[in-house]
Amino acid sequence: MNAYEVIQLARKHANNGASMQSSAQLCLKDAEELQAQGKCVEARNRAVKSLQYSVGVLHPDYQAADPRRS
Repeated sequence: MNAYEVIQLARKHANNGASMQSSAQLCLKDAEELQAQGKCVEARNRAVKSLQYSVGVLHPDYQAADPRRS
């Protein structure tokens, strides 16, 4: 998945009411700002971190986006 796709996925989950929702939202905001600056690798990493906070590492969406699994 590229940065844009991971950000879209993170956006889908960022407001899901998770206990770490505020952290997920902050990471998503960072990812969007980094993408706007053309820093795609960093943007993707922050979006993956957002998913980690919003859905957890065992969720299929996180696993699909995790760069270590690519």
